[in-house]
Amino acid sequence: MLSPVKLSFSRASMEIIAMLDIQSAAHLHEDDLELYLRGQLESGRLAGTERHLLDCRICRLQLANCLGQHLAIQIAAGPRTDTTQKRSEPRFDTNGEGTLQELHPLSVERCKVRIVNVSKNGLGLVSPKAILPGTIVQLRINDIVELGNVRYCSASDEGFRIGLRLHGEG
Repeated sequence: MLSPVKLSFSRASMEIIAMLDIQSAAHLHEDDLELYLRGQLESGRLAGTERHLLDCRICRLQLANCLGQHLAIQIAAGPRTDTTQKRSEPRFDTNGEGTLQELHPLSVERCKVRIVNVSKNGLGLVSPKAILPGTIVQLRINDIVELGNVRYCSASDEGFRIGLRLHGEG
């Protein structure tokens, strides 16, 4: 018969264990990060989530990882265009509105944008602020949420013209 093992922890060890438990409970759950990324997080939880993301480097890294996984799935699904076509896609003028948020690098600021043209895989936007090419953004148009990659940004009389390549799940 085996005798029970008695474990003893010092006070310092117990404090470290308690800190680890508190720290892991204080981070955002991956499901919440996915909902945030897709623009589907409950509005009542949005402000707290964004405050936490601004303060917590670990959760920002986890959000970037979640975003990377999402984009990898989109890339693995294959291109949305005919790769044999060498010219750019036709663009069609439009006049719509949306709300844009930078996801990587993360900014909780959202700005209203005007949608000036559409193509099969992208949008032309006019924004009140410049956004660096390569930035991954979330665009909300009414109830539709799309992820995209800023391809170019140039100053214009109207603000900043932004070319947005959509990642296409919306």
